[in-house]
Amino acid sequence: MTSVHACREWGIGAAVVAAVLAAPAARAQEPVVDQGLYRLYVSGAEIGRETFRRTATDLESSAEIPMLGARLTTRAVRDAAGHVTQFELKVFSLAADTLMVTYEAVAVGDSLHLTQIRQAGANPETRWSKAATVDAFVAPQTIAGLLAMVDMAQRHDTVYRAWGVGEDSVIAVSVAFHGDSGQLASSFFEMRAALDPAGRVMSAEIPLGRVHVERWSGADTLPPLPGLHRPPPDYSAPPDAPYTAEEVRVPVRPASGDTFSLGGTLTLPKRGRPPYPAAVMITGSGLQDRDENLWPLVEGYRPFRQIAERLAAAGIAVLRVDDRSFGASGGDFHAVTTEDLANDVAAEVAWLRGRSGIDARRIALIGHSEGGVIAPMLAARDSAIAAIVMMAGSGKRGDLVIQDQLAWAVRHAGDLSPQQRADLEATAERAVAAGMAPPWQQWFRAYDPLPTARKVRQPVLILQGAVDRQVSAGQADTLAAAMRAAGNRDVTERVFPHLNHLFLVSPTDGSPSEYPALKVTAIGSDVLGTLADWLSQRLVPGRGRGGR
Repeated sequence: MTSVHACREWGIGAAVVAAVLAAPAARAQEPVVDQGLYRLYVSGAEIGRETFRRTATDLESSAEIPMLGARLTTRAVRDAAGHVTQFELKVFSLAADTLMVTYEAVAVGDSLHLTQIRQAGANPETRWSKAATVDAFVAPQTIAGLLAMVDMAQRHDTVYRAWGVGEDSVIAVSVAFHGDSGQLASSFFEMRAALDPAGRVMSAEIPLGRVHVERWSGADTLPPLPGLHRPPPDYSAPPDAPYTAEEVRVPVRPASGDTFSLGGTLTLPKRGRPPYPAAVMITGSGLQDRDENLWPLVEGYRPFRQIAERLAAAGIAVLRVDDRSFGASGGDFHAVTTEDLANDVAAEVAWLRGRSGIDARRIALIGHSEGGVIAPMLAARDSAIAAIVMMAGSGKRGDLVIQDQLAWAVRHAGDLSPQQRADLEATAERAVAAGMAPPWQQWFRAYDPLPTARKVRQPVLILQGAVDRQVSAGQADTLAAAMRAAGNRDVTERVFPHLNHLFLVSPTDGSPSEYPALKVTAIGSDVLGTLADWLSQRLVPGRGRGGR
């Protein structure tokens, strides 16, 4: 789904043993073999930076990735034979500069002893062992460890045994040299590096993610990394707005755990008279605020605020909240599944039904991406829901959705040979099942939305972008057909040409790699008008269908 958000989708599923690493004073005596800074770009937009320092036995790095809201530090220690004896990965919240996850590994004989330590949530520490001897570690969202393999090979074709932190297994990583370039490849990725006369990596390309990496020369003053400081949110209504915006708190009482509340905004129309019909907004995957603001990945993108304002003008109230543990909301995000998040939305609906001035018989759900999966889940078990809108909701089992995403990325990865493309595409299915997936991903992989869709009897509006590469456009047809075949007589489907998964005009091919470079980040009037008109006909008395 919207995989650019959230720690839960990084695949840091491995764990860490608290290792006592060498003291800084002892390391300082080793001569530095290489050090510097890499800049990471996607579609020409800089999305991260990583500093590194390498000695004969030590590699340290620190990466800042604003689009993930994270800073990641790594350290790997090697023995004289080149085997990794100790490894550490720490993930920090970039905004709060607080430690979230530690992953450590210590080699003891022919085994790795691993531990993962989370700073929040139930069961924060996990320990286990694996029989393995490795030459390198591949940490998610970091680049220095990969490029160090090219440097250390010293222009000799080499195959490394690397431990994949997200895959929790040993993977073969080959490095092959051709003149002034080196090619690094495994079953999961491919990278091409350009070398200087001394054999240092100066730049690199990762075709599968359309990522460009460049070593900073230091000749010019480096500008600040974009997106480091999130602007303070403003959910207030402008003075001349046709609606009011009230800060609210929604209590949540999960079946397993402490109670908490969600912070949100209730938008009420100024036109018409209460009780008002209402809609509840449901965000996509990952931690997001009530506007579904993807800052800094897509600057200025606030689709849920746009929808709330458009519906208020049509006489419909809107409740939108920050995801649990994010922004003004409490709760624990670790180990949640889509089912848990659906229960949060059910609490929002219950709260709204008890709110003065809201018509409890005319409450609709509007879900985007994962929210488009949650909306029918609730509608199928709560017949009092008046209508649902699914924006890019999936119509396939989750593992098949991921396979589609990987297969499309491989087919459109750019300059790959037919054999390279075939090899990468052949591993897509194995990649989906690999690793120690967190609970959210396990649930998502196994969930088939069609049996639930067939149970929905309320009016349904399915909106889809024609060039969506996260949820393919054909899934809208699949959902609509399943619902109609099961007897639902009010299913409307609309596929918008040239729109991607974010319902923004795609300047290229709709790939998520284009998101950082998008210039137009407001949803168009065609989408907003379709949604508002359809809901008005079913929720607002005197407007066509007059509600349910």
